[in-house]
Amino acid sequence: MQPKLEKISSNLLSSLAVKREITPYMDYPLHYHPEYEIILVEKSRGIRLMGNHVGHFNDGDLVFISSNLPHVWKNDKEYYQGNKDLNVDVFVIHFREDALCDGFFNLAELTHVKKLFALGKQGILIKGKDHEVIASLIRKVYHTSGFERLITFLHTLDAFANAKEYELLSSHAYAESNNNTETERINLVIDFLMQNYATEVSLDQLASLASMNKSSFCRYFKSRTHKTCSQFLNEIRITHACKLLINTDMAISNVCYKTGYNNVSHFNRQFKLITGSSAKAYKKEFLKNV
Repeated sequence: MQPKLEKISSNLLSSLAVKREITPYMDYPLHYHPEYEIILVEKSRGIRLMGNHVGHFNDGDLVFISSNLPHVWKNDKEYYQGNKDLNVDVFVIHFREDALCDGFFNLAELTHVKKLFALGKQGILIKGKDHEVIASLIRKVYHTSGFERLITFLHTLDAFANAKEYELLSSHAYAESNNNTETERINLVIDFLMQNYATEVSLDQLASLASMNKSSFCRYFKSRTHKTCSQFLNEIRITHACKLLINTDMAISNVCYKTGYNNVSHFNRQFKLITGSSAKAYKKEFLKNV
């Protein structure tokens, strides 16, 4: 699966591209595009990658993404195994900054929306009370058309821009250094890590993918993601480990081996480093809140 520049189909009758997808699983590749994106995951779970962020998502995931930020949502493995009880339900809105007209978002009344676009370079995850307000507006955008859709869309941007409870996903340093020229090459490496995290991954393999020698590749990866390659791979592995701990009865040692580690002690050290707690405490805390 190759990471790619995604071409968003335009609608001659609308300045927005709005869709709802109900599918067995998410099959998008790691991608980026010049359009801004709003995504509401009504129903699904798995792992989310955005810029240099790796995290897991569940029903209700609500994110604003500015242009050219690489991103992908991938379902847990059981979604790809023909389980008819599992499916994906997602609303997506794409739009360009010049969708309404050149300079529209430079109006003084929309200064807060321009700030939203700047923060969106990191990916914005909406939480708390703001979540249901914005989710409701997104559904209304989908179910309306014409002038009413446009006005509702502007209310949606206003709600995003005024949200108080949110998390910036990718780092500010990544957002500042992100450029289109190098996106394809780094995406190829990141996509490989996401597909092969459960196996032994060598520096030679990754350097070869990027057509570099090992030392040059290490410097390149750090400059692009602001993390070492091993840090990034460990975050992917531990994110998957968290999903296995809360969604299965698998023993911690089995979770360790299932996510690409061959040493339980090393797995435990990485788990605590990334999550702040031991795997045992993580699972215990989850079960306490169920």
